[in-house]
Amino acid sequence: MEIFIVIFMTIFLCGCDDGAKAPDYDNFRADMTLQSVEQINNGQTEKAIETLKEFRQKAPEDPFPVAAARIEEIRLDAEKANKLLRVGNVNELGLLLQMIETEGNASPEILAFRAAPPALEALAKYCARMPWERSSDITDGMELLRPHAAILKSSAAFNAFEAFQQSKFETMKHDEQLHDIQDMLDRLDRAAVGGDAKSVQTAMDALRAKYPHNVFFSCLSFQSAADIAALNVNLEGITYGREALEIASAVRWEGLSQSARRGVAELVAKKPLTYSGAWLAAVTGGRAASVDFFNRLRTSSPLLQPNRKIIAALLQLNATSSVQDDWSRRSPCPGVPEMIEQILSVGLRNTPNNKQKESK
Repeated sequence: MEIFIVIFMTIFLCGCDDGAKAPDYDNFRADMTLQSVEQINNGQTEKAIETLKEFRQKAPEDPFPVAAARIEEIRLDAEKANKLLRVGNVNELGLLLQMIETEGNASPEILAFRAAPPALEALAKYCARMPWERSSDITDGMELLRPHAAILKSSAAFNAFEAFQQSKFETMKHDEQLHDIQDMLDRLDRAAVGGDAKSVQTAMDALRAKYPHNVFFSCLSFQSAADIAALNVNLEGITYGREALEIASAVRWEGLSQSARRGVAELVAKKPLTYSGAWLAAVTGGRAASVDFFNRLRTSSPLLQPNRKIIAALLQLNATSSVQDDWSRRSPCPGVPEMIEQILSVGLRNTPNNKQKESK
């Protein structure tokens, strides 16, 4: 049956042949198509355009070279624009875009480059402001770039640059915050030594308003020497943690139990870090600690004078007949500088080195 069908089809086809010949295969179109596609795939944009132009001239009725050539022309223009962008040549980029539009060859892809010159100009202004002095400068600078974010973020290089700037901002912001906390603790430290209860409360309120979770506030609840020792251990590695504990101890000194005062004395016995700590060391230590305290005050800037309660307490601890005789000869009503000088003189006369000299 199958043999019969094959014979029948052969006779039928032979009978239908009226002498017409099948058209020859168009080798030119095939060759030009393969050649242009290969050039496109290899990134040889300019060569591909030339091949497609020749193709279009010899086969104007074929839609392929027309469409493909237009795509490659857009690609070539985009490559030129990107090259100018990479080197930051904004002026030449503007001229290129103007020429393309004038020739009527603009495309959505090319028109998108219109946003590049103003974006690069904004980026240049941003970089001209560097190096930054404050983290807020980075924030303000980034606001200049915000309207151009779409075009800028299309660049991997800009994304890396933006990430670096964000890291720089966070570092600067952290450092500024630490410096601000240091200043506020310093004001509180000075108030605890030189001010009154109202000034201390004002400084505490300012710190709480801005940094409600600052470590200082966790240092206000200790009740015993063991509490202070535990706090001191827990504060290791925390920036300004030890300073906060010393200042908190000074703020609470009047109402502390004897156990808590012993803990404070142990805390500040070695090397206090604040004026408050130096005062507590003077109160709980000896004359040498008083000398150290007033030496710190004497070199403080701006000059810090202790309040009268502190002066009275230290006078009581360091009172001697020689001190009273010296004051009676100097002035019937000595002022704070005189009292400081007298306490220093008492401390200096009673230091180990001076005692050794007197014995000799």
